[in-house]
Amino acid sequence: MAYQRLVSSRKIIVSAGFFLLMGLFAMPAMALDRYMNHGEGTVTDTKTGLMWAAKDNGRPINWKDARAYCQKYSGGGHTDWRMPSLSELASLYDPEEKNKRGYHVTIFIDTSASSCWASETRGFKAARFNFTYGTVYWLRRPYAGPTRVLPVRGGH
Repeated sequence: MAYQRLVSSRKIIVSAGFFLLMGLFAMPAMALDRYMNHGEGTVTDTKTGLMWAAKDNGRPINWKDARAYCQKYSGGGHTDWRMPSLSELASLYDPEEKNKRGYHVTIFIDTSASSCWASETRGFKAARFNFTYGTVYWLRRPYAGPTRVLPVRGGH
């Protein structure tokens, strides 16, 4: 009787260990499966259907120049790029993920600063989304501090 309990306990422990180990491998794979890196400077988010530039503009930029940058962008051979909305940028935020620079966005997108401009405006201010904290800030449109822009295509 004691032997059967010991064998049964070992089976439970082995089974639990197996499922725990599978979870460690399956969870990251599922997160990575969400994004399709096309290898030509673009990444598609299969959850939203949006195609993103694989990296931001790489330098401080004000809102007006950020909008123009997106309109002139031609990554992956596409010419219909635009500035993303706040909700689109927020859809990239993942508190469980970090890219190579430590911002909470997929490893497939290189943001060189914590914040990216969004298309929304309020008078003289424009929105930017912060990938460190998952928050929104409203700044004067001429501001060109550590803020970047990440072109997107598709959606609305």
